Amino acid sequence: MNIWTMKNKIFATTAALIMLVITGSAQAQDDHPAQVIVETAITNMLSFLGENLEEVKKDSSLLQAKVDEVIVPHIDFRTMTRLSIGKNWRKADKAQQEELVTEFQALLLNTYSSAMTQYGGEQIKFENFRPESREDRAVVRTAFLQKGGSDVPAIYKLRDKDGWKIYDIEVAGLSLVNNFRQKFTDEINAKGIDGLLAFLKERNSR
Repeated sequence: MNIWTMKNKIFATTAALIMLVITGSAQAQDDHPAQVIVETAITNMLSFLGENLEEVKKDSSLLQAKVDEVIVPHIDFRTMTRLSIGKNWRKADKAQQEELVTEFQALLLNTYSSAMTQYGGEQIKFENFRPESREDRAVVRTAFLQKGGSDVPAIYKLRDKDGWKIYDIEVAGLSLVNNFRQKFTDEINAKGIDGLLAFLKERNSR
C-alpha cells in the first residue's frame, strides 16, 4: 500500500470514528471540556445521520452543511496544516500559507464526509479522561470496536487557544499529521510550495 493510500485509509477510519455510537463513556457534563466537545460532536453527528442518512447519500450538501456546523468549529486546521508541512511551513509566504490551509482543510473534509456516508453501526468506547502535564493540552482516548476484530485505539489531541480544538488524531498509534508530512515533504522537495499546492488542488478536484 503506498503512503498516500495509507493516509486516506487512516483518515477515513478516523472520520468514521467521529460519528459512531458511544458506549461505556462517562457522563459528558462531568468530564474535561475537551472530552465534552468530542463527545458532543459525535452525538450530534450520529443523531443527524441516523435521521437523514438516505437523504445525505442523495444530496451531499446536507452533510456538508452539518459538518460545517458540528465538526469544523472544533478542528484547528491551521495548526494541523502547519504540523503536517513541518519545517517547510516557513518556506511559504503568508498568501501561500493561507492557501495551504484552505486546500488541506478541503482535502480532510472531503475524505471525512465520504467516510461518514459509509456508517454501518460500528461503535466507539470513550476512556475516562486523564489530565495532561500542560493545562492547555488535552487527549481524548477512545477505542474503535470492530465487528469480529480487535479494538483499534484512536486518540484526539486538542489544545486550548481561544477554545479547545483538535490539532491531531492518532489511529492505532499512527498520527494523521505525521503521515501527511512525509508526502508533503516529498512534494515540496521535488516541486516547491507551489508544487504542493498544485498537488492538493488536483486531489480536491476529483
